Amino acid sequence: MAHSSEFEIIRFIQEFRSPLLDGFFKFLDFFDRQEFFFILIPAVWLGKGWKWGIRLFYILFLSSFTNHALKEFFLSPRPFHMDPSVGIIQVGGYGFPSGAAQTVILLSGLLLNFWKSSWKWSLIFFYIALVSFSRVYLGIHFLTDILGGWVVGLTFWALFTYVRPTLEVQLEKAKPLSLFLLSQCIPILLLVWQYSPSALRSPAYTMGMGAIGIGMGLFINHSLGWSLPPSKTKKEFILRAMMGVIGTFLCYFLVSLLPLPKSPFALFCKFLFLSLWITTGSLLLCRKLFPSCFWNRA
Repeated sequence: MAHSSEFEIIRFIQEFRSPLLDGFFKFLDFFDRQEFFFILIPAVWLGKGWKWGIRLFYILFLSSFTNHALKEFFLSPRPFHMDPSVGIIQVGGYGFPSGAAQTVILLSGLLLNFWKSSWKWSLIFFYIALVSFSRVYLGIHFLTDILGGWVVGLTFWALFTYVRPTLEVQLEKAKPLSLFLLSQCIPILLLVWQYSPSALRSPAYTMGMGAIGIGMGLFINHSLGWSLPPSKTKKEFILRAMMGVIGTFLCYFLVSLLPLPKSPFALFCKFLFLSLWITTGSLLLCRKLFPSCFWNRA
């Protein structure tokens, strides 16, 4: 049977199962869910500034779509698809490469780029090890899925680190309308290319729908001359980040209460609203709470 040796690894690990370990590793599944990005992206966008927010959003968006495309190409089953007894939790989609492992390597690389703390290596090692190990423990990924995710994540880290600066120089020369059209065309083409009923709830698709709103919000802000520089103090960073995260979850909750039909269009409207909040709505709230840090170039 394919993956027979990898099944032995999973079964050996699960011999040490306990309710405490099950609960802990189920919690780590949070780092592969959209709620995690609802915290990360608004926190960086408002706390670090919109330029870093958009950099983080688009590298995660492209990484997520690449992961989805690779899963659809390889059509590799997950462990619990082949043996339901090893599946501690159930998730959708195919297995190779692991999206969680891909994201954890990408984010860890970005943290190493910019985090100046002397003990960052220890924290990042445990972050990578625990999240990656949890996917095998939970029976939702084989070891080869994890290794594949690491390779793809490392590739996107390299693109962000070495290719992005040159690309940004070229994009800064483009007209705002051209950038706006680009921000709309790329996600729309990707959404159409990878469309399927089962893909609508995937992280790639939700971020793709959000990317359309992100582009709209940035164009609105630029047209009005609005901008928000990075926080000047740690206290301001924390306050602005908390405001962005709480506001995002509040918007998500309010939209969920609306009697919208379960359709692709309704889902698109939900994430369009959320992305417009992150780009423009939260900026207006910052203007009220932190008037000294708000820029208006108009």
